[in-house]
Amino acid sequence: MTPMRYRRGLAGVCAVVTLVVGLRVTAVGQVSVPAESIGGPLSSSAPVLGAPFSADATTTVRAILGDGARLDQSMTDRYYRDSTGRVRIERHLEGLPAPKTAFERHVRTVIAPDTSRWPGVYTVDEETGTARLYPRSITANSLGGSRWFDVPVANTRFLTFHRAGDLLSVDPGAFGDVRDEPLGTKRIAGVQVTGRRITIVVPPGYRRNDQWTEMVDERWESAELQLLIQSRHSDSRSTIEYRVSNIRRAGQPAHLFELPADYDKPLPVSPKDSPMSFTAAENPRVGAFIAGK
Repeated sequence: MTPMRYRRGLAGVCAVVTLVVGLRVTAVGQVSVPAESIGGPLSSSAPVLGAPFSADATTTVRAILGDGARLDQSMTDRYYRDSTGRVRIERHLEGLPAPKTAFERHVRTVIAPDTSRWPGVYTVDEETGTARLYPRSITANSLGGSRWFDVPVANTRFLTFHRAGDLLSVDPGAFGDVRDEPLGTKRIAGVQVTGRRITIVVPPGYRRNDQWTEMVDERWESAELQLLIQSRHSDSRSTIEYRVSNIRRAGQPAHLFELPADYDKPLPVSPKDSPMSFTAAENPRVGAFIAGK
């Protein structure tokens, strides 16, 4: 039996993050690919100052996975950011089993309490009174996306979806047909946003693709909030829709961004605990990965 190939724990994920960051591209033909993609409140390379807000963010995924199974789910996260750039995220993970272990509870509350140490964020578990440090870039991928889009499917297990902009940033010469369409400006959820649509045609043989496939990304970003407000990705196998709503632009209570003083004890780990792990949605053994096998 061929072993499943997926990224488990921080070591594998950090290696992939380093690869992607090292392949920054400024232009692909007539398409400018930013060195950094605006996504959720953890996607920026530096804290966003003077733009406090709270909001809900809903991600809806409809996809045919690499083993032929269907994935249909919708989840909502709650975002908070204060004027100094500190961030808190509360993940509801609707439809997933209730968390039973410390690792599973940790993925549900994320805090960036110290903007002078922006590369790191903490996951928090009130039941065990512990806080765990993670690289910000890893967490950002599942909260509005960054250089790719991770979707939680089993508490600590995530599926990675690659969008048109993601693939252009990594393999700029792989796609002969690339279109970039400015969509102008409008208001969504009460904020001014600027839209853009990128379309690429993925050739057969690329990332297990067996036919010519059109991939379309539409994004609406707020420059003032440095936040992705709405996006839609579609290809022949998947549709991912992301929308920020209930935006309240106001200062946030300081306690939301503070780690309790007694949350410095070691994280209790049991044999049933599983750290964060990731695999591509097109993996032919993705079902076994979701089941933890």
